[in-house]
Amino acid sequence: MPDPTTEDFRATEAAGIFGHLTALLSAKLAYLRARLELVGLEGREAAVHYGVILALALGGLIVLVFGYFFLVIALVFLVAHLLGGATAWIWVTLGAALLHFLAAAVLLVVAKARLGAPMFADSLHELKQDQEWLKTNAKPN
Repeated sequence: MPDPTTEDFRATEAAGIFGHLTALLSAKLAYLRARLELVGLEGREAAVHYGVILALALGGLIVLVFGYFFLVIALVFLVAHLLGGATAWIWVTLGAALLHFLAAAVLLVVAKARLGAPMFADSLHELKQDQEWLKTNAKPN
C-alpha cells in the first residue's frame, strides 16, 4: 500500500470531523474485512483437515466392521469343522447370530434405561432454587 501523499493529508484536513469519522469507519471496516478473510481461509483449511480425519476414521471403522464379519465367519466354520458334519456350519451360524441379537438387545435395553436419566440434574436443581429464591425475595413495585 502506498504511503499517503501531501494531497491526501490536505483532503483529510479539509473534510472536517465527518471526513475523519468516515476515514476512521473505513479503516475499521477494512481491518474487519481483512480479519474475516483470514478467518475464512483458516476455516477452509480446518474444514479440509477435519474432513480428511473424518474420512480416515470412517474408512477405518468400515474396515473394522468387515474384519469383524470375516472373523465371525471364520470362527463359525472353524467350530463347524471341529464339530464335524456337512451341515454343522448352519447351526453354528444360527447360534452366532442369536448371540449377536441377544447382545444387541441387552445394549438397547441399557441405552433405553440411560436415556430416561435426566441430563444436567444439578444445573436444573440450581435453577429451581434460583427461581424459588426470586419468588420469595421479589419486592412488589
